[in-house]
Amino acid sequence: MKTQALILGLAAAPATLAHTIFSNFFVDGVDTGPGIAMRMRKDPATATYPLNQLDSNNLACNVDGDKGVSRVQKVRDGATLTFEFRSWANDPSKIPMDKGHKGPCAVYLKKVDSAINDPGYGDGWFKLMDDGYDAGSGQWCSDRLIDNGGLFSVVLPKGLQGGAYLARPELLALHAANAGDPQFYTGCAQIFIESDGNLVPESTVSIPGYVKKTDDSVTFDIYNRDNSEYTIPGPPVAKLQPRGAAAGNVNRVAAQEEGLRPAGCICENGNWCGKEVPDYTDEKSCWASAENCWDQADGCWNSAGPTGNEGCKIWQTKCEGIQSQCRAKNFPGPLNKGKDLTPQRRTIDVGLVLPTQGGGVIDTPKTDAPAEAEPTPTPPAEEDSPVEPTPAPSAPAYEPEQPEQEQPEQQPEQQPEQPQQPQQPEQPQEAPAPTPEVTITQAPSEDNAPAPTPMSCPEGYKCVTKVETVVKTEVVYVTADAANVRRRAHGHGRRRMH
Repeated sequence: MKTQALILGLAAAPATLAHTIFSNFFVDGVDTGPGIAMRMRKDPATATYPLNQLDSNNLACNVDGDKGVSRVQKVRDGATLTFEFRSWANDPSKIPMDKGHKGPCAVYLKKVDSAINDPGYGDGWFKLMDDGYDAGSGQWCSDRLIDNGGLFSVVLPKGLQGGAYLARPELLALHAANAGDPQFYTGCAQIFIESDGNLVPESTVSIPGYVKKTDDSVTFDIYNRDNSEYTIPGPPVAKLQPRGAAAGNVNRVAAQEEGLRPAGCICENGNWCGKEVPDYTDEKSCWASAENCWDQADGCWNSAGPTGNEGCKIWQTKCEGIQSQCRAKNFPGPLNKGKDLTPQRRTIDVGLVLPTQGGGVIDTPKTDAPAEAEPTPTPPAEEDSPVEPTPAPSAPAYEPEQPEQEQPEQQPEQQPEQPQQPQQPEQPQEAPAPTPEVTITQAPSEDNAPAPTPMSCPEGYKCVTKVETVVKTEVVYVTADAANVRRRAHGHGRRRMH
């Protein structure tokens, strides 16, 4: 039976294994916004890379995760948190993760003085839930996450001590664990729990430190062992107790002060916020406001991370509209002053809820309203304008070239498979070989990852090991020329003033 399980597992494995990234989270079914209040790897080209150096501080909140972002998400006591994983951070239409990435998942919390300033790594973490392999269905937590569109949820225990926390979802892929390459996927959400409760964990653990490279949980051979014997890494789900000696001790927490949405914010992209430009009443002040708009656009593009730049595009359209008004001498302005351009947040059916006591899955009832589709940003309408806005020559300069998501077609010949089609097994075109042939693909992992080692081959089968090669694309954003283009775009109007 073990040999049969190995054959089935290998036959289903695609030639290219898609990695994943924690890209979004929801509070009570409402999207907080892509990348908002989240720590993740900033480089889009490597954002989905796994972590396998178990003694690295990166294991806490990922590469770049030791530095907080400017936003902190407010969360009510007992709220439902939903974590979204994607194979492409800025494209929810792609698969969440390749089905070959089988393994457990968990959620950790860390109480901190500041969700922005705490480095994340170190002691203070406690496990809120975990979920591994279900022998009845033959599924791992990763399988259930994929079936649920990359989403899994957990309900916060009612009465947790209020204040700032880091919330850390964790996926562990075990497809190469027997070759010394366990692959962790994680990140951290910065949250503030509004609660006057006093429940705290009995004990906490350090990340890194909560799992070692020799542990069975990260070396487990899912192909040749009974998966029902698997033990999830890390501590057990934490037991909560009242803080202090007296059970009636109540924690009085001040209102959230850090990480709030900035006053006057009318457009968001990740943790960047655009604010309304100064009023203008003549041509000179109009061009000054246009320059202010484009300066803010620079900040948006420069800060855009793996989750994309849709908010920057919306803001850029606003800047182009102001330029059009300046050329047409259409004053005063700005039009639609103070209008919030941020698209309406998605709402979802929570679906898969993982219990805080570990083991098993609770499927919550669906809501009456269907989940809304990903909103398509619409540019602000230039109402009351006698002149139809025309695209400004400067626009292309403010949209940096994004790495082509479909570039695997241009990769070296040893990578014929495209990452966006990981579920299509290779179709042999030649005559069948005398013995069945099975392909084992080792996906690349973190920098300095151990070289893949051959996996055992079932008797009567010919196994071929293929090693993926990753070509890293460096993207350089240049803003100096963009500023010159902007000045050329409206310089003529300024010359007329003089």
